[in-house]
Amino acid sequence: MDVGVDVGGTFTDFVGFRGRAVVTAKLASTGDPSVAVVEGLRELGASRMAHGTTIATNAILQRRGATTALVTTSGFEDLLAIGRQHRPSLYDLHVTRPLPVVARERSFGARERIDARGRVVRPLSDREVQRVVRLVRATGAESVAVCLLFSFLRPQHERRLASALRGYSVSVSSEVLAEFREYERASTTALDAYIKPLVTRYLADLEKAVPRGFYVMKSGGGVAQHATVGQRPVEMVLSGPAGGVAAAAVVARALRHKNIVSFDMGGTSADFSAVIDGRPGWTTEASIDGFPLALPVVDIESIGAGGGSLAWRDPGGALRVGPESAGADPGPIAYGKGASRVTLTDADLVAGSLGASLLGGRIPLRPDLARRGIESLASELRVSVDDATLGVQRVVRANMAKAMRIVLAKRGLDPHDFVLVAFGGAGPMHAVPLARELGVPRVLVPFLPGAFSAYGILISDIRLDYSRSVVRSLEKSRAAIQHVVRELTSRAKTDLRGQGLDPEGAVVEGSVDLRFQGQSYEINVPLRGDLASAFRRAHRRRYGYASKDEPIEVVTVRVTSRVPRRPIFPEVPYDVRPRVTSREVLIEDEWHESPVYARPSLHVGFAAAGPAIVEEDHATTVVPPGALFHIDARGMIDIEVGA
Repeated sequence: MDVGVDVGGTFTDFVGFRGRAVVTAKLASTGDPSVAVVEGLRELGASRMAHGTTIATNAILQRRGATTALVTTSGFEDLLAIGRQHRPSLYDLHVTRPLPVVARERSFGARERIDARGRVVRPLSDREVQRVVRLVRATGAESVAVCLLFSFLRPQHERRLASALRGYSVSVSSEVLAEFREYERASTTALDAYIKPLVTRYLADLEKAVPRGFYVMKSGGGVAQHATVGQRPVEMVLSGPAGGVAAAAVVARALRHKNIVSFDMGGTSADFSAVIDGRPGWTTEASIDGFPLALPVVDIESIGAGGGSLAWRDPGGALRVGPESAGADPGPIAYGKGASRVTLTDADLVAGSLGASLLGGRIPLRPDLARRGIESLASELRVSVDDATLGVQRVVRANMAKAMRIVLAKRGLDPHDFVLVAFGGAGPMHAVPLARELGVPRVLVPFLPGAFSAYGILISDIRLDYSRSVVRSLEKSRAAIQHVVRELTSRAKTDLRGQGLDPEGAVVEGSVDLRFQGQSYEINVPLRGDLASAFRRAHRRRYGYASKDEPIEVVTVRVTSRVPRRPIFPEVPYDVRPRVTSREVLIEDEWHESPVYARPSLHVGFAAAGPAIVEEDHATTVVPPGALFHIDARGMIDIEVGA
């Protein structure tokens, strides 16, 4: 059995299929992520897996990577420290940037130079190679990033240095990111080198438990064999959230929804992403902890808003929630582990939105402790218990609405044209009020919402991405584009064969990053038809205008090779009798006696009006008054939001 595994900050989710029967598990995440992964695989009896993990992300955020050295062109040793002119807080005189992952004393310049046309201006001598290697060895570095000026045009100097640095973990910029913009390329390469030893050990530990090999979710969508990702581990820095977006895109295509917004809310964060025409958006302008990550990544807006988000009173007396989270330990007050600060989960429990246990009864909750915490918060805020409960929920929803507006507004998109696909352990509980606030007319809650990202990882295409910068006029670029596409396609076929896959079964897609001459940003368009017209249409849609006369430049050529995997949909019952109980639920300032339906007992075509609660092992859906819902042919909860 193949299993999809999503390692989150609070829980590790597992999804597999035996035929069309779903097999799932959810375990608390462990300090060493591989422990929970191995335990879950053993529990399900699985022999193969595809997984997404936060190990690379956490290593960067918590500064737990390897001692790393940087070798760059002489004169550019301060590249990572100087960065760009961008200031995150324009008028803050005391703002400080996070320290680079490579200390200045471990940054060394090699006396060599390649110009912007790829010509060797200053050769790299053997003596210079030996000098640089001696300097690196003296630092005690475990890993080395090699990033020379314009090496994406002529990588020979980088390759010689990498060969001389045998015995180290080495990341070479012409292999990590063969694109222009030296700071972004250096930053991405340094991050790759910083996490490579840690990720290599992690993957080796998992390989012992999964000897047949496994796939890893990449930040740009799609999966690749673990050995391939281990060669460029920076590709997995944002891999976890990408699985949920991949699954949402599958749902969009299956149900023929042109435009959707994926909304993934778990215990720690909430992630939003737009899927247009069934395809997730992506960007090369992502960053982590303030450092550019210039590889293609799924375009996701994340905020610290989850079930474990902590409520607090700021110095002005206002109620705030998040971004700090209680995590899995001690977790919310309702977990009974001694926590004393109120979380969103505690508020949901006191409001009746959440039942008295999680994970099908495996995690019992203490409503009495949660209420005591809410009472204390209410006293501090000088409001009623009901107002404090609703206040926590509303603050979180306001934060999420802001993030979702950013996702749509920066693309020039209207919320009324979208469907909200809500998943994660907490997403379906807050989706309808969020949709109402933004004017989104429909909400879809998919099957397995609490483990939907793991499902997305399981059914994602096998994908390899390649790029190379070719900066020139679009009018004179045809031959250069064709040459690069042929080279990158040939490389993709070789890599697929190396993974034991048939290149003939792969779908190869080309695209180009284009810009008006003089611009400092690009728009990616598919490599087909009239590129100039396609670029102007995309520019007008995103920015509201497009010049008819300005010359257009090609910046980067991209090739993606995908081996499609057919999505599996679980069986949906047709002839079962709904199981229903009831409880009091606080919704929109009023308490309602609400029916509580067990989701596995709801058949295709079942319909009801809110207020209603739909419970399942890993998530709870709240349907407020004025909303209608039914179970569609794929087993989704389809909700008409109403007023």
